[in-house]
Amino acid sequence: MVVVRILFLSLLIVLASAIYRGCGQPSGRDWGDYDVLNSPPERASRPVYRDTIPESVHRQMISLGEQWFRAETFGNERVFTDIVGLMNGTVQVRKGNVVQNLSVLQVFLQALDALDGVRGNLFLGNGDAYTSDLVLSFPPNTFLSSTIPVPEKLHTGLDVEAGSPLPLGIVPVHVSSSEKSLPYVINPAKFSNIPQGIGPFAGREKFRLGVSCALCHYSLDVDWDGKPDLKSAKLSEPTEGSPYKPQHAWAIGNQDVHLGWIFALSANDIAGFENSGIPEQSRPSAAREWAQRILKTYKTNPDTIAKEVNRGLVMMPRGFADDTPDGLHNPLQFPSLFTHLNWPFNIDGVMLNASDRNNNVWTTGLDLTQLVALCNDRGGKTAKIIFWEEQGLYSALSAAEYADIVVSRSPAVMHNGSMRKKLVDDILGVSDGVPGLLDPEAMVLIKGVPGAIPDEIVDRPGNAHRLRSPGDFGDDGKQRGPLVGLLGTRVVTPPLYRTAYNLDDLEQRYGLSKDEFVTEAVSVMLDWVQPPPNRTALLSNARTRGLIEKGYEVFKSNGCADCHAGPILTDNRIVPREEIGTNIARTKATELLQALAPPYQPGSGKATVGGFAGFVSNIFGGKKPGYKTSTLRYLWGSAPYLHDGGVAVALKPEAGGERDDLIALLKRPDNDKMYGVAQILTRREAETETYLRANAALSLQALLLQDERAKVITANQQKIYPVPGSSRKVAITSLQIEGIGHEYWIDDTPGGEEISALVAFLLALDDEPGK
Repeated sequence: MVVVRILFLSLLIVLASAIYRGCGQPSGRDWGDYDVLNSPPERASRPVYRDTIPESVHRQMISLGEQWFRAETFGNERVFTDIVGLMNGTVQVRKGNVVQNLSVLQVFLQALDALDGVRGNLFLGNGDAYTSDLVLSFPPNTFLSSTIPVPEKLHTGLDVEAGSPLPLGIVPVHVSSSEKSLPYVINPAKFSNIPQGIGPFAGREKFRLGVSCALCHYSLDVDWDGKPDLKSAKLSEPTEGSPYKPQHAWAIGNQDVHLGWIFALSANDIAGFENSGIPEQSRPSAAREWAQRILKTYKTNPDTIAKEVNRGLVMMPRGFADDTPDGLHNPLQFPSLFTHLNWPFNIDGVMLNASDRNNNVWTTGLDLTQLVALCNDRGGKTAKIIFWEEQGLYSALSAAEYADIVVSRSPAVMHNGSMRKKLVDDILGVSDGVPGLLDPEAMVLIKGVPGAIPDEIVDRPGNAHRLRSPGDFGDDGKQRGPLVGLLGTRVVTPPLYRTAYNLDDLEQRYGLSKDEFVTEAVSVMLDWVQPPPNRTALLSNARTRGLIEKGYEVFKSNGCADCHAGPILTDNRIVPREEIGTNIARTKATELLQALAPPYQPGSGKATVGGFAGFVSNIFGGKKPGYKTSTLRYLWGSAPYLHDGGVAVALKPEAGGERDDLIALLKRPDNDKMYGVAQILTRREAETETYLRANAALSLQALLLQDERAKVITANQQKIYPVPGSSRKVAITSLQIEGIGHEYWIDDTPGGEEISALVAFLLALDDEPGK
């Protein structure tokens, strides 16, 4: 029997090697002598399904895609209001020996109302006030979980458009008449007539709060100088006098948003345990122990667990997000989303298809209840196929245990204990046949995702109309396999939109799937949008001196264009982590997904081999986890650099001198600069009146000069990053922010001829680099 197994394994290896060679490890598109400066990047063309859609439909899809990107929740308002209690928690205010609870919702609404300097008009237009950084004002001696100090001025990084009562990406959804009496739905009228009241709310309906993509990916501060450049990101509302158009806010990534604090201020202070963790722990076994500890004590000692969860959440650096909910700190800087000719998607390139990427965000990123699919009695079984890896968080939890932890401190259960079992059953899919709390009428179940949803739920008679196969989603859907619906579910067009936009006709005439209309519209919008232009005096002066053209020559002569090729400056390949040398935590967290992701054609993003053959070819044919070659567009607005955001250098606020002369800036002495992510973040939080963030030019220089990078890496290793609610400090590297790797050096000194020219070129990579 042993001999048979050995022979079978040998056959698999031979087969995989043949498949891998047969795929030819295909090369990307050959761009020849493409000139980035003199050939403006081609714009996205109209999509082709069975036929090319007309221009009118294309424009409509762009507009609808933007609307849905900013406002569509697919029902996650139940998650964020009933389960999480977004912006609906309490903090404790100490006044001598007296401790009083203060409503976070009150502080939140008062901060919004105060934007125009006039009290009492929040829901009456708010004086057309707007901001790129909503600041919450708390009394002195305010604490979270009774031990974690809350800043008196808490900078959330939330953007608020002119005339809007709520921030971008936080979406009000009106409740039904039967739910108006629920005490946890949002009723601003409670704060209308208190001291510093928000004014009239009469005649308006109570609502839940949902979350959309715009929360993390829109920003009204386009050039990152700490001031909003736009009053609104709506196409119909351009900002007079601004050098930027509304669409320039769409896909740049919110480099200011403080997600850790936003979610720590929620009512349910245990639900975020999967995005929290113990400081300085990085092994999956530590995440497993974290889950075991929570499971053991969440019923008997919930306050202690809540304090630890909140501590871990608040440690999340501003401008970062942890989208691997594995109980370990692994934050990433928010990426820009300029997707035209730029695939596969995500930092690690595990998503080949734009709609698969969208679905992964809507089901995994914006609905924590869907994560039951990862537990040890569901999809967690699949993790055992990479048996050589440590088992992590979900290996310690069954689906029912995970669901009960998540709902145990939820506003719905705290109001009515009988809701506990109902919510658990709903999350498990027992009550309606669809796991999670998203709108079941906007969900389908994907067959062939191993173990994600138990057969007894999938095969319920009521689910017959919901069953789909990967092959139903694109001409390479069968090859993409489980990635079509990682958790066994996929968001589809809600019924309301199917009738409102005559989708039967679009499907019949052009082959545009009714199921995919919403996600296709979002993808079309992201494909259409271009990086904002760099209007800074720094770049203008560098262009006048001819530095950009010289920098392009340096770029090519040093081999940068070999990987960062063509108009979008990427070869669309996944570079093995051993080769690129950057922090490995992200690839460790998604190792299983990378094993499941099929081989693909870099020139088109299409899968070439899928299913069992694709998996075997990955495992035995030489595929290694890695990171996708990033596009370089909008580098001027997206410092710090590398996927971990670890290469950061700032100019000290007190440093005087010229700031619009690139060469002079790059030659600044070390005592004018701050090296390291933690150094910048801690000073930024301590001196909130001073806008301090990584400087793009100085950080790019540190990316490319070996001596400058060494200073950044050394700074990142210093133990100066505070652990909230304690005197302890850790290195930012304990959060997997290192700034290592990508060791492709320019042989020059700070402010030297070659590095200055190259930095100028990189700063010019906007919508039209040659202009």
